[in-house]
Amino acid sequence: SGTATRLPDGSEAWPGWEDCAVPPARLGPYLRDFRALLAQHGLRGTPYGHFGDGCIHVRIDFDLLTPPGIRRFRQFSYDLGELVVAHGGSLSGEHGDGQARAELLPKMYGPALVGLFERFKDLWDPAAGLNPGMLVRPARLDANLRFAVLPRRPVPVEFGYPQDGGDFSAAVRRCVGVAKCRTAATGSGSADVMCPSFRATGEEQHSTRGRARLLHEMLAGEVVTDGWRSAEVRDALDLCLSCKGCRSDCPVGVDMATYKAEFLHHHYADRPRPAAHHVLGRLPEWLRAAAPAAPVLNALARTPLAAVGKRLAGITPERPVPRLATEPFTRWWWRRRRESEAAPKTQAGPVVILWPDTFTNFLSPEVG
Repeated sequence: SGTATRLPDGSEAWPGWEDCAVPPARLGPYLRDFRALLAQHGLRGTPYGHFGDGCIHVRIDFDLLTPPGIRRFRQFSYDLGELVVAHGGSLSGEHGDGQARAELLPKMYGPALVGLFERFKDLWDPAAGLNPGMLVRPARLDANLRFAVLPRRPVPVEFGYPQDGGDFSAAVRRCVGVAKCRTAATGSGSADVMCPSFRATGEEQHSTRGRARLLHEMLAGEVVTDGWRSAEVRDALDLCLSCKGCRSDCPVGVDMATYKAEFLHHHYADRPRPAAHHVLGRLPEWLRAAAPAAPVLNALARTPLAAVGKRLAGITPERPVPRLATEPFTRWWWRRRRESEAAPKTQAGPVVILWPDTFTNFLSPEVG
């Protein structure tokens, strides 16, 4: 379902009619009529789902940002509701009705039966306090749309977001809640890495989806009201490793590492950053300066002075200080090269470029 959220040309497609079902014997005629209805409204979508059971999922390129687009969404919904019923189908096959379809239920059940639904709910919920406006006396299907509260114009940002037209809101709304980021562990042979912070905590706010949702609320300004200065968003992003696992694993290409960098740039604009940002952000420089004194620093790391250093650096006390390599990878490489140059010449092999990262170079040169 996440893959279907992007059409082949990269444009957005949305749920709303992803769950209707018809008798399997009527599936062929229904799909032909469905495609004709899409064309009539100038819409596109790729059906998928449980065709053997007659249940069709589809994401459609509705324009849910402009009044004309929302009017077309509403009219299409009414027309498709009539089409599904005409084929003897159900407006919902497996996901339920809710506000997206409740307004259309009289088409399927008839006004009299829907009236019985209302009377039954009133018996148990006379104050209408339980999930109001969803199934009986529902809100309009085009009311309370998720994007209605987002800024109408792109907010000023530092990154380009070329795949989203330079619009940070468009980048954030890539997330459609597929929840592939909520995997507890990789399966046998799986190469997925998303999302390590969720695997460690099991908490929604530390998943890619949870962070995207909080960024959405930040832009909306209704629940998260302090914008780029939001402590809630900052705390949710704090455990993000910026590993870019979501950039490759997420079916819609959410890039939380970039979103985090964008947020932190604005969050700390014109005010000091925490010590840990300076310590870890400049880690390559610190490790390069510390390399000549590695034996001494390794010894000090096993003394009470280490606790003081971690406190000053903003590092959690439980985190052990990594041992510095007494010979960084680059130094080992140049020493080895000098030794090879002094040895008798042999036939030259292919040129290999080595680009050791900071951790390999100064902490684990044996990996290289």
